[in-house]
Amino acid sequence: MEISIPSFLDFIGLGSVSGIDILFAAMAVIGTTLFLLYFLLLIIGGFADGILDGVFGFDFDMDSGFAFELLTLQGILSFIMMFGIFGLAVSQANDSTLMAIAAGTFAGLVSMYIMGKVYHLFRGLESDGNVNHDNAVGARGEVYVTIPKGGSGQVQVTYQNALRTMSARAKNGDSELASGTMITVVDRVGSTLIVEPMAGDAEA
Repeated sequence: MEISIPSFLDFIGLGSVSGIDILFAAMAVIGTTLFLLYFLLLIIGGFADGILDGVFGFDFDMDSGFAFELLTLQGILSFIMMFGIFGLAVSQANDSTLMAIAAGTFAGLVSMYIMGKVYHLFRGLESDGNVNHDNAVGARGEVYVTIPKGGSGQVQVTYQNALRTMSARAKNGDSELASGTMITVVDRVGSTLIVEPMAGDAEA
């Protein structure tokens, strides 16, 4: 027995939709189903975590740009789900295809952005839980984002067998450490590293 999209929508009570509303309804149903299934599997045992890496061959690095974090599986599924839901709602309300597509796209992008932020937050918590920042003390690295006088910047330091980009402050808060300056980590406050320039890069 062949099941078409219209007959499936009719089965779940959306058989009255027509035209582009069929697309919206199908994306809403499929996106919501897969989104909920994803998180169910994630809760059960982390089965869905990293599914893009294993199945689709994508590799998402925590040090990569935030744009890549938007393209996690949950981000894509949330876009499909919200695009369908909001697109269908607006289309049914005012019968404007252009406005429905615009509303669905906007809602999808917002939900993808939110999911990217959530992904970043949980990955950060996971990373902090596995990293002992005391191991950074004594490590050498380089200033990645200029550390201003009395302020914070970022450094790239290798410890626990990984190159990490960390928030950092200068031991001598009266001096600025420019990007590219070679540094040594001398202490830490929480996850913020306290650094000083290496002898060769110290100001005369």
